Amino acid sequence: MSASPEPSRVGFSANIPGANTFDWLFSNPFSTESEYTPLRQCVPPVDEKRPIFVDHATDIALTYSRLRNDALAFAGGLRALGLDPENLITLPPTPSCPRPEVAPVVLMQLPNCLPFATAFLGTLAAGLTVTLASPSLTATELAWVIKNSRPRVLITTRSNLETMKQALDSQDDPAYANQTHVYAVDVAQDPYPLGQATNTDGDWRNLVSPDLALQSGYSFPPESAATRTAVILWSSGTSGRSKGVLLSHNALNFSTASLWHDADFYGGRHQRWLGYVPFYHVFGLSNQFLIGVCIGSTTYTMPTFKLDALLGAIPRRQITYLHMAPPVAVMLAKSAVVEPFLRRDAHGRNAFSSVVAGVTGGAPLGHEVVVQVFKRLGFLVRMGYGMSEACSVTVQSGTTEQAMLSYKNDTGRPHWGVELMVAAGDNQDVTKAAPFGTPGEILLRSAALLSAYIPAQGLQHAASSDPDMSVTREALTHDGWLRTGDVGTLDPDGTLCITDRIKELIKVRAYQVAPAELEALLCSVDAVADAGVVGVHDKNEATEWPRAFVVARDPEASEADLHALAQQLKTHIECHTARYKWLVGGIVFVKQIPKSPSGKILRRVMREGGVEGGVEVALYQRKKRHETKSKL
Repeated sequence: MSASPEPSRVGFSANIPGANTFDWLFSNPFSTESEYTPLRQCVPPVDEKRPIFVDHATDIALTYSRLRNDALAFAGGLRALGLDPENLITLPPTPSCPRPEVAPVVLMQLPNCLPFATAFLGTLAAGLTVTLASPSLTATELAWVIKNSRPRVLITTRSNLETMKQALDSQDDPAYANQTHVYAVDVAQDPYPLGQATNTDGDWRNLVSPDLALQSGYSFPPESAATRTAVILWSSGTSGRSKGVLLSHNALNFSTASLWHDADFYGGRHQRWLGYVPFYHVFGLSNQFLIGVCIGSTTYTMPTFKLDALLGAIPRRQITYLHMAPPVAVMLAKSAVVEPFLRRDAHGRNAFSSVVAGVTGGAPLGHEVVVQVFKRLGFLVRMGYGMSEACSVTVQSGTTEQAMLSYKNDTGRPHWGVELMVAAGDNQDVTKAAPFGTPGEILLRSAALLSAYIPAQGLQHAASSDPDMSVTREALTHDGWLRTGDVGTLDPDGTLCITDRIKELIKVRAYQVAPAELEALLCSVDAVADAGVVGVHDKNEATEWPRAFVVARDPEASEADLHALAQQLKTHIECHTARYKWLVGGIVFVKQIPKSPSGKILRRVMREGGVEGGVEVALYQRKKRHETKSKL
């Protein structure tokens, strides 16, 4: 009798000492050998004068000591507003956390800039909870974030100040806005180092007062690091609205340790990185911002992405490791703009000679692009896999051509302390692994998992009512595994291959778009009877785009009428959503939306063209990204 197939479960559990993330980051956690820091990864203690964040446009730097001191001063400013870190909202236990706790919330809606670093770290130092929002959110989207997280302090850019005020004014509780403090950052003009307080109402610099500075980060018992929420990120769900993901101090600390344990690109070199991947996104936050402070890397911040600026910055800053979204890898592989930077000097070096390797995540990247980048530029772009609910999960290893040839459209092996499983079946009560090589839903477990999602009724009602934790219960198994919604396989070596996606999210670059949100907006237009949205893959740009299938209310509408309606819907979506949610995939007018007997939209049928009708309207002129210098 042959042996039963071995179940596909890899990795192991681990943890680290509990601490406030602020104290952890500034404790030189990787300076000595430990369970989570192998000798090869030990980093000398960071020099107090080492530039940690440098504004790429101005060369103004935040040194290690200045960053710590300004953050502590900012923390003192927040505490002076009356924000008490012991004023906690406590949620019911979840399989990943015995007691999720949320301190008073500070909302930050900032691009990558020096003030982001001071405000983020200062909020953690104060023992408070920070939530991060994209600067591209509309007033409607921002209002949802505010409604659910109920921040006491809100920080945005001067250009987004009106949007912030509109979002506040739309809240159901008129008294709430009067209890908040709104501050603005002028990203282009605010000087650094900071001078005296301006006494201008709403100027964020007024919070950075050395006279009020804390001596250290707010201290709590080590075991509380796993229950106290450090940051709330926002992850889209199939319900159509973003979900608040609660990540504890321990989750952030563990994520940095897990990442650095496997950072095979280090080799004892001082790290110099370009900080254009948004810090408000889990990829930029965990892979760059947090780990950069720990090891003393120098990150050159860029508030927006431009290909020509990136190419000029790499040789000027002697970048050692390049973080990127998949579309950037496509540009590096194909764009003619790259050609002048390939020329070699008398020593045989070109603009990319300092780059040891790169990493990409947030969406799939074809192996052929990885090969093209390596042959053209001479460094290896490795795929990683992660999510807001779990930080970084896996990454490919190696920096050589031989390593590249071993890749098989996989996303690598699990990081230190991360467990992976491919589930057999969808039994909610029994967590059972499928045999190696058998496709199934990917489950994962680690100390970096979310504590919970914000309850359905928001944080403001969680303390006074029975919180609706159904979304959290659906995401976590009884024994603490996170259901990713992705389908894949594991091999006995622990290599993960993602083959499909259960969840219906559309991945536009590194962002997630919920079809239900766009469908609700489309159906809110009187001339629309029904709508369904799917993602269509664009190989040239290594991304998906939202495409809408729409049933017009008037069944006799002419083709000219449908084109006019398409333009109306285009404008409607643009007015109510961030740019990455726009219908770049176009609109297809159909007779009806295919649905199951229970009413669920059959998106695969739409994606594969199995719908009646088919008047297609292109809304945007899509050029191949490698032929442009477009912004991300």
